[in-house]
Amino acid sequence: MGAIACSTAVVAVGCSAPAGGTSAKGITVAETSAPSTLDPQGSALYADRFAWQLSYQCLMTTTPDGKIEPELATGYERSSDGLTYTFELRKGVTFHNGETLTAADVAYTFDRLKSSPDGIDKELFPTFDRAEAVGDSSVRFHLKSPDAGFINNMANPLVWGCAVMSKKAAASGKPATSMVGTGPWAQESYRPNSELKLKRFDGYWGKKTASDRLDVLYVPSSSTQVNNLKAGAVDLIFTGTSSARTLSGSDKIEVKNVPTDSTLFLQVNNLTKPFDNVKVRQAVALALDRTALAEAAYSGGGARASVYIPDGEPWAPKPADLPNSTQDVAKAKALLAEAGFPNGFSTSLMYISGYDPGTNDLTAAIQAQLAKVGIKVTLDPLERGAWLDKLTNAKHALSWNSQSSYPDPYQYVAPADGRQGPVPSALKKLLDEALRAKDQAAYQQALIAVEKWEAENVYPTVTLLATNILVAHHRGLSGVEMPPSQSRAFLAQVSRG
Repeated sequence: MGAIACSTAVVAVGCSAPAGGTSAKGITVAETSAPSTLDPQGSALYADRFAWQLSYQCLMTTTPDGKIEPELATGYERSSDGLTYTFELRKGVTFHNGETLTAADVAYTFDRLKSSPDGIDKELFPTFDRAEAVGDSSVRFHLKSPDAGFINNMANPLVWGCAVMSKKAAASGKPATSMVGTGPWAQESYRPNSELKLKRFDGYWGKKTASDRLDVLYVPSSSTQVNNLKAGAVDLIFTGTSSARTLSGSDKIEVKNVPTDSTLFLQVNNLTKPFDNVKVRQAVALALDRTALAEAAYSGGGARASVYIPDGEPWAPKPADLPNSTQDVAKAKALLAEAGFPNGFSTSLMYISGYDPGTNDLTAAIQAQLAKVGIKVTLDPLERGAWLDKLTNAKHALSWNSQSSYPDPYQYVAPADGRQGPVPSALKKLLDEALRAKDQAAYQQALIAVEKWEAENVYPTVTLLATNILVAHHRGLSGVEMPPSQSRAFLAQVSRG
């Protein structure tokens, strides 16, 4: 898209005055995608969550180093059979409308979640049955079967699926355009596809925001974002490697390369020959040099080599620790010969064309690496809708794919329904054992066992890279420390000087 006109919230360089310009006591941030809704239960789109995190909170949260800590709750108790979780609410918490947080609000929130148009409840809480208020300050969750990842999803730093809503505001207000949460920022105004203005919530129960205002401007063009950062129309942007290069060398702007927990991978359809043969799938994995792929597609700055559970989880295995995760061209050729393809074979790789600045280069690099072992790949660039239809209906051979950060590491290794055949019994047994884990340490060890099995059998995917994001900001800002989840909650502690 071209530069945004001067009459909108953001101006291109050369316009007379930045309408959304920075102020002495506030900060202004540019985001690429405007939210489709401000209702934290109304969408599964990843970019929508960046707005929700500013005003909503969950009972628990996850710190940047992966620890689960209390937020709106002071703690919880898990029953010995893993079927109930009881949370004690923090006292003195109020919503932005002045209402006091009660257990009835929490129970209402999760009852309402069952009506999510995108099935968020089923994706994040597949065994959830009901929540009940136990007095004013305790809420009890009942599960149909044990789910060791339940508490991880209740502590989602992106607040997706666990954002606690005011019963009064959600039932009588307009949650699609008005956020009424318990977080440090209270919404002041909102112009869809243009800007979201927030102010410090003086009634916040925790540490107050470092700035008194936060203006979020929605600017689809990365070049316009860069120009507005240079011109002082915005204080901070989230950008890619190509845009960051234009900012390098500036004595007024700092660029931070932040590793994230989002990943890129190959979806391998084992229902399609010859990928039903495990040796062929292993050959595909062994043909790929993940570090070289990162360099080719993202100049080494936008991604790094990864396996199923990304390295943002300090306990997760590294590529060198898992089978078939380090390039070995000779072994790949030998496996293809054993599988009956001494001269290789032809196949196709579909992807969303231009999904991000590195996608087209990444798929071309994969094509070149697979060719070295005799796998001749035809690239199939598609529009998003056509790509998704073929993927969800298993009408592909190989497919590029991406996934956002998950608070529950189980979601990195869980097979996706419909994209492949029935889950192998050996893997299902390992997945079920993980869900029955008694604590986080046992859960992590069980998931490592799952990951090792999947890496050995190259099923259901071949994880390639974990992506990075570049945060560019004026050097006068302090507190710019974005976590691997990419949660924008850190903006509460950003200020000038």
